[in-house]
Amino acid sequence: MKHLYIESGWVNSLVKSFTRLGLDANKLTCDLPGFERCQFVIGQRIEVSVARKLWHRATDMIDDPLLGLRVGLSLDYRSIGALMPIVWHSPSARVALNNILRFQKLISESGIYKLTEQDGEFDEKSSSRCDNGYIKCEYVAAQNIVPLNPHQALSVIVGMIGIIEGISSNRVKVNHLSLPPSLNAKLISAHLGCKVISMKGNLSVCFATKYLDEPFAGCDEHLYELNKSFAEEVLRSKNESIALIDSVKCLIEQCGFAAASIEAVESQLGMHKRTLQRNLSEQGTSYRQLKEEVLKEQAVNQLVRQKFEVETIAQNLGYSEPSAFHRAFKTWFGVSPKKFISY
Repeated sequence: MKHLYIESGWVNSLVKSFTRLGLDANKLTCDLPGFERCQFVIGQRIEVSVARKLWHRATDMIDDPLLGLRVGLSLDYRSIGALMPIVWHSPSARVALNNILRFQKLISESGIYKLTEQDGEFDEKSSSRCDNGYIKCEYVAAQNIVPLNPHQALSVIVGMIGIIEGISSNRVKVNHLSLPPSLNAKLISAHLGCKVISMKGNLSVCFATKYLDEPFAGCDEHLYELNKSFAEEVLRSKNESIALIDSVKCLIEQCGFAAASIEAVESQLGMHKRTLQRNLSEQGTSYRQLKEEVLKEQAVNQLVRQKFEVETIAQNLGYSEPSAFHRAFKTWFGVSPKKFISY
């Protein structure tokens, strides 16, 4: 599937960025599913948790308060596939931002953008609004058992800044950035040359609305529509993929988690077993992989958030005995449930 190639290209580009900064690719990717010889296998589906683990490992391996910024500035535009030609030939920066918002899912499922606009203040003397409005692009993390690393979000935001400034010939300016206290706002501000605010919440960048609607010269309308049409096709394919995967994961829960069989799931879907296996294979995954995802997600949720006892979790997840769940948990996370909680 085309969207899998885009995702794989993005992840492999990320690994290359880390290695250029001196990190060991073998240590970064060791034991992570989907990787072979430090490269993510083209055509495989990457779990959000795996992509986030890459970032957590990278920040553990290098003490660099500007890691996310450096990765964002070294963005390989070819790694974002169909999105780049659309953005490059968008008629204005506002349209480009909306295209990034719409097609972000093609690159990664780790988070999405949320756009809100703030009008400029009203000038009573001139009876018009001052030219100080801005549009806020907030990066909202998807829920997952592995939390979003702030450097990952910073790289995405910095990458967006580079794209918008590049296509607008630096006419569209950053009003300010909002970053969590865990990031060094003063240092990042010095490197980006813009105002950076340290505050709790999601990372966001605010672009001044001045020049946001100014038409770009040299855009090719034909190429824009052609590439946008292609991206819409790929997005539809990915949405169908997500819908199937979500349906299978939901049925695994309904059919008893560990006790859920592929026969029970395909019966509920009204789909032949081989057809289901083929469809999942086309999406770069399998029934076994999705079942493991569900069990891992539920195990962490019930252990950490709901604070259930191991015996209760084992029973809830359909294991014959607590020791079977204990072994599975240690295989997934490398530590026992008790040690996992203590982290």
